[in-house]
Amino acid sequence: MQVKEVSAYAFSIENFKRSEDEVNALFDLAREKFQRLLEEKDKINELKVCVRFFGNVSLLPFDLQVIVAKLVQMSKHNKNLFLNICIAYTSRDEMTMAVREISQGVKEKKIHLEDINEKLIEDCLYTNQSSPVDLLVRTSGEVRLSDFLLWQCNATNLTFVKKMWPEFSIWDFYMAILSFQLNFNLIEKLRVKQSQRIKKDIEDTCKMCVIENRKELVDKLKKEDVDDEQNLQLMAKNLATEAIDSEKMRQKSRTEQFLNYLNSKREENFFKLSLNDI
Repeated sequence: MQVKEVSAYAFSIENFKRSEDEVNALFDLAREKFQRLLEEKDKINELKVCVRFFGNVSLLPFDLQVIVAKLVQMSKHNKNLFLNICIAYTSRDEMTMAVREISQGVKEKKIHLEDINEKLIEDCLYTNQSSPVDLLVRTSGEVRLSDFLLWQCNATNLTFVKKMWPEFSIWDFYMAILSFQLNFNLIEKLRVKQSQRIKKDIEDTCKMCVIENRKELVDKLKKEDVDDEQNLQLMAKNLATEAIDSEKMRQKSRTEQFLNYLNSKREENFFKLSLNDI
């Protein structure tokens, strides 16, 4: 089936509200499983699996943060398969983090206010280097997403299974795949519409920027000294098109630089953590 990427909800921020004994037991289990992954370094690199962690890792016990960081550093160059582990995670916290990063970017003049759009917010999420979510499987009989990948699942096939996760069989997985296949065309249409809408929003924003700075265009037209009204309209149209294209390029350049800075900052945080002893 060529499934290249899988995301697992390991620990929600809401789980911190459980009893101390239960939380500690879950962290002990995480330590055991993540430590085992570190010990299987050769196998992970042989299969070229990139292990990524999504969530507010700073909320975890420090020793667990270090293990997480070492796993990230160990496998970050692998590009064949991707295992995303959501830990100390909720979608609300993820979106809040993205808005906070964008706000700081505007404050530091790395991006402009008009650069903020749906795509920029999406690109600031933990999943900014992930593929679209095709299929989400929720076990246990609960018909809710529990604050998991809410932004990312706007065009996703949702499958709710009454079994608990340990009872989830290959046949249950096949049924989920079949459900995805039956809805594939609809999902693709939704994604195309979403892409077109985002593209139009960016185009409209750039047009508004040009309109707000139309004095520059008027000055250029005056310099041309054109008397013929038809030629003047054509020249105005061409100048406006050039100005919009230029604004799009400037916006793209600013956002790319900002996102590179943001990703580098996150990578540096994991790198510094990984230097500590377990």
